[in-house]
Amino acid sequence: MSTNLEEIQTSFTRYLRDPLTAAKPSGIPAERIEVYQDLVFRNVQSLFAGNFPVLESITTDDDWECLIRGFIRDYRATTPHFPQLPTEFLQYLSDLANLGNNAIETRALQSRQLSVLARYPFIVELAHYEWVELDVQISPTPEFSTELAQVDATDLLELNPTSHVLAYQWPVHQIGPDYLPQEAPQSPTFLVVFLNRNTEVEFMSLSPLAALLLENIEQQSVALTTHIDVLTEQYANSVPDNLVASAESLVDEMQKKGLVICRPAPRVC
Repeated sequence: MSTNLEEIQTSFTRYLRDPLTAAKPSGIPAERIEVYQDLVFRNVQSLFAGNFPVLESITTDDDWECLIRGFIRDYRATTPHFPQLPTEFLQYLSDLANLGNNAIETRALQSRQLSVLARYPFIVELAHYEWVELDVQISPTPEFSTELAQVDATDLLELNPTSHVLAYQWPVHQIGPDYLPQEAPQSPTFLVVFLNRNTEVEFMSLSPLAALLLENIEQQSVALTTHIDVLTEQYANSVPDNLVASAESLVDEMQKKGLVICRPAPRVC
């Protein structure tokens, strides 16, 4: 009896994951099975559409459904929490892209999903960019000083803990139904996403200098003057003109937005 029950459960869940090719379990009314199958697909599809709206908008209905069904069929999520499935979907797309780079491991079942990725070569980075917005939204609100003093060269700089400093091969912030690039530009795209002083998710494009400065601030909380010295070393013989003034201006602007938190250096007695 237990073996029979196990076989029924295995057959039932296999069909829920893959109703297009798996056999329907015997002994269960077809209309009841279809209700469960539809609920599984619609719930996952609705969740992902809400978390990856641009991704859904740029793909055809067939391509979008193909990705959702591939995720349900092939991916084994590790979280029991439904709201965390978008993170699992992002991992699925990344795994699928890596699978496509190794023809030996490619399974016939995944050929349709791989063809979708080929039509949208930026899809993994775009999905990551959209996922970052979700991650920032659910982050604890940082504590900001109510007073904004002029940035001092000795201030210790800290990065807003909700921030994601991003570097992409594709201009993901520009992609939409009217712009679907097929070749990545020569220069990377630098972006940052964070909760600003109004507790709103803010997106900013970054210059290479701003991106490097933010990465340095993320790695160590030191004075602005030290960061300028580090930047000078990193640029070596190609130090940008007016590096000091540019860095000071960037930090001042970032402090006003809440991206960088400036704290007075402790006094040495």
